[in-house]
Amino acid sequence: MIFLKEKFNKKLILGIDFGTTYSLVSTIEKNRPILLSDNEKRYLLPSIVHYKKDGFTVGWEAEKKILCDPANTIVSVKRLIGRSISFIKKEFPILPYFIEQNQNNDILFYTKLGKISSTDVISQILKYLKKRACFLYKNEMDTTVITVPAYFNNIQRSLIKKAAIKSGINLVRLLNEPTSAAMAYGLEKNKQGIIVVYDLGGGTFDVSILKLNKGLFEVLATSGDSNLGGDDFDVLLANYIYKKANLLHHKYDDSFHALLLKTAKQTKIKLTNYQSAEVNILDWQGLITRNEFNIIINHLVKKTLSICLKMFKEIDLNIKDIKEIVMVGGSTRVPLVYHEVKKFFTINPLISINPDQVVAMGAALQCKMLSCDSHSKKRTILLDVVPLSLGIEVMGGFVEKIIFRNSHIPISKTKEFTTSKDNQTGIVIHVVQGERELVKHCISLSRFVLKNISSGKAGTVRILVTFQIDTDGLISITAFEKNSDRKKTIKIDNSLLEYTNSSEIIKDHCNHVKNDYYLRVKEEKKIESKNILDLLTNALKQDKHLISIEELKKIKLHAMALEKSIDQDDFYSMKLNLKKLDKVTKNFFSLRLKNAINYSLNNKTDETK
Repeated sequence: MIFLKEKFNKKLILGIDFGTTYSLVSTIEKNRPILLSDNEKRYLLPSIVHYKKDGFTVGWEAEKKILCDPANTIVSVKRLIGRSISFIKKEFPILPYFIEQNQNNDILFYTKLGKISSTDVISQILKYLKKRACFLYKNEMDTTVITVPAYFNNIQRSLIKKAAIKSGINLVRLLNEPTSAAMAYGLEKNKQGIIVVYDLGGGTFDVSILKLNKGLFEVLATSGDSNLGGDDFDVLLANYIYKKANLLHHKYDDSFHALLLKTAKQTKIKLTNYQSAEVNILDWQGLITRNEFNIIINHLVKKTLSICLKMFKEIDLNIKDIKEIVMVGGSTRVPLVYHEVKKFFTINPLISINPDQVVAMGAALQCKMLSCDSHSKKRTILLDVVPLSLGIEVMGGFVEKIIFRNSHIPISKTKEFTTSKDNQTGIVIHVVQGERELVKHCISLSRFVLKNISSGKAGTVRILVTFQIDTDGLISITAFEKNSDRKKTIKIDNSLLEYTNSSEIIKDHCNHVKNDYYLRVKEEKKIESKNILDLLTNALKQDKHLISIEELKKIKLHAMALEKSIDQDDFYSMKLNLKKLDKVTKNFFSLRLKNAINYSLNNKTDETK
């Protein structure tokens, strides 16, 4: 492909697909997306950075250093961004890097050049891609859309955004990869109906259901696994080769591990086109068949389809209603993946656009649309969704959800809350993310205090909590107390978050949904019962003279029965005894009300005399 090296007065329109294994950059020429290649006509850029004492190299040059210097060659950084140290050690126990976390919870790699954060690694890859575009078009000004997995959480999106700023990119939007792929196929133009985008890349799996209606992209649901992809195929195949070649006697160091993975990756690529592949590693030579490979990876492919099935059930969608399947990501080239997806959906998936390139092309198209006049008829409207529910902690350690999973973004939702104690002058807003009912089972995102609020009795102070999510999926929270006009707003960034694997949260929620619901109902009934007992105790201290001794005994007897139910943590007993107590105290509270009214009327009469 030949590009004209002319100077543009307008900003460059760029779409960047930052991938686990490879990254790409695209632009728009004559209203069509095109991919930008390097001097050797290579569109793909390995997402690899190699560090040495006097600098670093990116891409193809860095890839050459994997075997000889694995500890200083950062690969698949997309799988590590936003992760906790404990998660990385559990999921990737034999990584060649020495890592730690900084105060912002970003991963730091110890290299010959010094400590390098995951954000630095990403920014160097992004900067390299921008330079490619700037060199071809002799233009330094850009407007860029970068794609991210639909299931990236807030910390991962924040880090990508931070890396883009570091690299000097003018980022206008983070776009979910499945949506970008659908745009590249032009499905928004003439199609109507429901499509599924199945995106299996090097490190992540995403699946999105989109409803299309002539220019309107409505994402109905999204799901996936941010820790499942072609890299996992490589690891399984590497272990298989290790055992089949009987290399157990060989010293298993970082360089040998890198050699095994490289051999496995090469074998996987060969098996995409051939039924068998010859493997040469150290002093062993043998054959690996496609059937062997299929058996090794079959459970991972089935796992992707299981995620699809759960999502369809969640939104009550029949597979027969799906009009198209779009295949995205280099790992969809694996014949077993294509075969199983076709079998599952009973439709021939769309593969006419290179699965490695389709996301970058869609990103450039979206960037062009965002750059157009807002009244343009060609403008496509995107309605994306929130992957996980967001809310705050309320009394009893429960979560009150404010924005629910799969709500469309951008979005703003407000709920009203109140104080739980008399004369409170401050309230703690604890922001959480997840699907479970109890705070302890969700992810804590942030805590902040709204101070100097109006003092008053419990339940009388009104506090509005507003959650806003922008088009990039980034969150801001505002707490506002009406009477005093006190207000505080925070933005959730990577310094406030901990990593969460979204797909595991959904799975955990599904496994516990019935028990969680019962626990919440029971705990809320317990809180209600305690409040009623406290109210009754105070009322009796003041006005027990209004009722007979026999009625007082009856009330105390039922109150003790309710206390016993609370102590025994028996929901049904609490419910029954609360109802009985309500029945026997109706006369008492009625007499109290009449007494209060008479007292008030007498006072008014005295004042008028």
